[in-house]
Amino acid sequence: MTGPESALRQDAEAVAARQLRLRLYLGGQASWFISLGIQFVIFPFLVTQVLHEPAARVGIAQMSLMIPSLLFMLLGGTVADHGDARRILIRVHLFATVPPLVLAAVFLTDNLTYTSLIVYALVMGTLGAFAIPARDSALTRVAGTNIQQAVTMAMGVQMGSQLVGMLFAALASITGTPALLIFQAIVMLAGFWASARLEPLPPTNTASAANRFVQIADGIRSAAATPIVATVIALNFAVGLFYVGSFLVVLPLMLRDVYQSTPAEFTRDFAVINICFWGGTIIANLALFRVGHIRHRGRVMMASLTSGLIILALFHFHMSFWLLCLLILWWGIGAGTTMTMGRTIVQVAASESHRARVLAAYQLGFSGGAPLGSLMMGILVGWLGIFDAVLVPATIMIGILALLYFVTPIWTYRAESQ
Repeated sequence: MTGPESALRQDAEAVAARQLRLRLYLGGQASWFISLGIQFVIFPFLVTQVLHEPAARVGIAQMSLMIPSLLFMLLGGTVADHGDARRILIRVHLFATVPPLVLAAVFLTDNLTYTSLIVYALVMGTLGAFAIPARDSALTRVAGTNIQQAVTMAMGVQMGSQLVGMLFAALASITGTPALLIFQAIVMLAGFWASARLEPLPPTNTASAANRFVQIADGIRSAAATPIVATVIALNFAVGLFYVGSFLVVLPLMLRDVYQSTPAEFTRDFAVINICFWGGTIIANLALFRVGHIRHRGRVMMASLTSGLIILALFHFHMSFWLLCLLILWWGIGAGTTMTMGRTIVQVAASESHRARVLAAYQLGFSGGAPLGSLMMGILVGWLGIFDAVLVPATIMIGILALLYFVTPIWTYRAESQ
């Protein structure tokens, strides 16, 4: 075989290997987020419709799903920077099959309690705190070049998979809750299989003699040293605090207390709401994939977040269910744009040696704000009622966006071609 022909064959083999790695990576990601989509519907159903908990306890339950991220996300990023990402993903997928199976057994034996749901939430949240940094840091090595396109594709799979999970969750009135939880565990097992087939993804960072706390502090310093990264992380915290907390607490309570959904209707209605939201994120990602490189990513984020606070303020008014769904679709389009632009900015700006820790800090902004926001909105709804409570985060976000415009580089940030 001649030299040029050999080189072409090697190139073709390299492309095929990279495509296989990407398919396996996305398969593992799809399994995780299908499971998450099921959990997104079935967990508030169990809290609000089966146990009939009041607003404050609904907020605490939703907070419990996310509070482990606040505690362990930076540690998860440190572990991912100094460990094999493939091995981490194998372990978290395998361990994540256990909680839904245990919860199914608890439900079948009529032993479901608020405490059992809190334990489930804390365990699944802790596994997520280690899974997310490992998966995010592996993306650049699996995908190769064109990071914005790879991030957009990964976000599309994430959102589409959540949508599939929510569609399955909508069938809970037919299949029953235990069967759905068992299916959730099977899906996680499929992610274990896909992750096990990946090639090893050893750390790009050299081994460090420093303890974990020193490494975590080093990652925080790396994130803070890049102004645009620090800004996006701060903005992500505000999104988690004021948008995600509102979504997770206000919408389930709105279905129960305003639209009077029965337990049989709740999984269907909440699944419809989530399908509208995550369908909007998919629309946004398809549009971004079609558009290609975006230079003014910070401005796009600001515009999307402005639309979000407008929608949140509109929830102050009683409206028909179909109009609520349209607003949530619009909200999802803005959220999908924000998530993709923010993650792309951080993926590109972070140094390879600190990427997992910086991405963990980015995710911590989102995951750290969300549990606090859930608790806050549970208290506000109990105090002010649903329609007035939503005005509080919407008003605060106006001030935050104005502050970011004047004192941070997000509006003037320009991305080079990637």
